[in-house]
Amino acid sequence: MHQTGDAAVDTWRRNYPQLNELFEIEGFKEFMEVITSHLLLVNKFGMIFQVSVWAALSTIDAATDIYVITTYYQTDALIGQARALLAMIITNLVIQIAVVLAQYKKKSLAGKLKEVLITLFFLRPAVDTYRVSTNHEDDGANFNSLNEMVMNKGIELATESIPGCVLQLYVWLNSPEEAGTFALVSIGVSAATTSFASAMIAFDFDVDVPHRRNQPKFYGYLPDDNGARGRCFILMTLISTLYNVSRRLGCALLAAGDRRLVVVFVGGETLLYLALKVLRGDFYYWTRLDGALAIIMSFFERVLVKIIVDYTGCLHFRHP
Repeated sequence: MHQTGDAAVDTWRRNYPQLNELFEIEGFKEFMEVITSHLLLVNKFGMIFQVSVWAALSTIDAATDIYVITTYYQTDALIGQARALLAMIITNLVIQIAVVLAQYKKKSLAGKLKEVLITLFFLRPAVDTYRVSTNHEDDGANFNSLNEMVMNKGIELATESIPGCVLQLYVWLNSPEEAGTFALVSIGVSAATTSFASAMIAFDFDVDVPHRRNQPKFYGYLPDDNGARGRCFILMTLISTLYNVSRRLGCALLAAGDRRLVVVFVGGETLLYLALKVLRGDFYYWTRLDGALAIIMSFFERVLVKIIVDYTGCLHFRHP
């Protein structure tokens, strides 16, 4: 259930309060974290399981999207939709590459090229999860592995998974025969990937020890009992699945009636949200930048987070 050794030890301690006396011994906590970090590496239910599940979901999602694009291109009436899906995938890759270059700008050209290739071959989710699970530290990085992983997941959700699924639902509602039965498989995989990512973002941040220590009034809603935490994660995933399917289907039905209504609805909602942030003096996001770049980055980050929350209900992003 955890990707870092300190979070696993913290859960163990909370689950068995009688261990608190042992934690008063100098060096005991650090000793247990070393053991736990090693267990996460070698145990098939630890890091290997998480990396495998996330890598499999992301790879299957990308493969089904590519298959759907190929299917659309074979029908003259769906070429525009195929190009739109392809544009979403390219947008996702371009923004992730921009984040990679900003994250590793201190590295050599070879180091940057390696990170870019990881993104281009759709290996970023697996690599990010592996790095978080192994407590990977990189002197050439500008922020830690957990923040990098969540940013990349968020970009993928907001630019590809969510809008791509809405478009596929719209096509399937209007032209089920041309879209094909396999389109439903792609829609289902996309919904599962989105929900799993949303639950993982909320779970990883909530059990992160520094977050709980620094902001105990916000983090810590997941119970201390390990079994209860597992059930919570499953329920978070299921709730997100129902939430994003109903919202996407609603937008697809609206588009089937009049595509302009979707633009007015989504655009109007987003503009109202941004206006409220500006009026409250809460527009700037957490990235520490100056000038016009700060405004541009904050705009994109706010919009991306708005899309993720609207279509997944991710609990973490209730944070101001």
